[in-house]
Amino acid sequence: MSNGAALPRLVVLGAGLAGLTAARALSDRFDIVVLDKGRGLGGRMATRRIGEAALDHGAQFFTTHTAEFAAIVEEWVAAGVAEPWFRGRIGPEGIVDPDGHTRFRGVASMNAVAHHLADGLDVRRSTLVGAVAREGACWQVLTDTETFAADAILMTPPVPQSLALLAAGKVRLAPEDLAALQAITYEPCIALLAVLDGPAGLPEPGAVDPIDSPIDWMADNQRKGVSAVPAVTIHATAEFSRRHWATPDEEVADVLLAAAGLAAAPLVEGGLQVQRWRYARPVDVHPLRCLAAAGLPGLVFAGDGFGGAKVEGAVLSGRAAADALRG
Repeated sequence: MSNGAALPRLVVLGAGLAGLTAARALSDRFDIVVLDKGRGLGGRMATRRIGEAALDHGAQFFTTHTAEFAAIVEEWVAAGVAEPWFRGRIGPEGIVDPDGHTRFRGVASMNAVAHHLADGLDVRRSTLVGAVAREGACWQVLTDTETFAADAILMTPPVPQSLALLAAGKVRLAPEDLAALQAITYEPCIALLAVLDGPAGLPEPGAVDPIDSPIDWMADNQRKGVSAVPAVTIHATAEFSRRHWATPDEEVADVLLAAAGLAAAPLVEGGLQVQRWRYARPVDVHPLRCLAAAGLPGLVFAGDGFGGAKVEGAVLSGRAAADALRG
């Protein structure tokens, strides 16, 4: 066993839902450490505080499409970290289809689910991994401050980032695995966070999905129950995000605020931020829930790019990865 531990060591890269789900499921089989470069938990299940405001600026809600995930969400609801937000589909004027799927949100914010999953786990935040290497039968994860030896590695960051870490460690994947991983693609998303000095004025339940606009989604975090003060999250479309990826924040903010009808809205001083999600939404996903690397024992890939996107896809991928590592 590595590190002289009674249990084999597993290093999980990424404290998003896939990584945390797998880590919880394997906590009795491995000595686990979860590493994440961010300051928060949950990956794109992200919440940010700006002064007195709190804003969900990544995933806005989640739905259930399988019995397996529905049972998991029931557990989250029972634990008080999730609840129904609204039912149906959102259009330019609010709810336009009240008979669709129930949309769930985190309580009191989207990253509450991640904090629930991380409870009791050894999660190291603000830890930048520079390379993943293999030395004989042992894996090594090199960070800016230390090296973690491991018997197994679970890679859950966006796939291009995982491949870059392996390349930095001179790990060569089987050609068919490399091709399958490189075929996974993502859309970007620019998110604008704005704290308002007055009501946002969005209709119930506090969200709109405009048509023929650079805005893909807009939510009122106060009406949603996340923020104590008025604060909106505006997600730009993938097309706008690609075109304006390098555009200065001020120009992006001006365009999106104007499209939202908030160009003249009074803003709290310091209450405007831009977040760029380079790998916001998987477009082309791997057909399986996870990938165990051929010829490299103990190396598994998972995340929302495997088997199905969004929150449900990430969680079920984490479960599949746990099964693969459990053997």
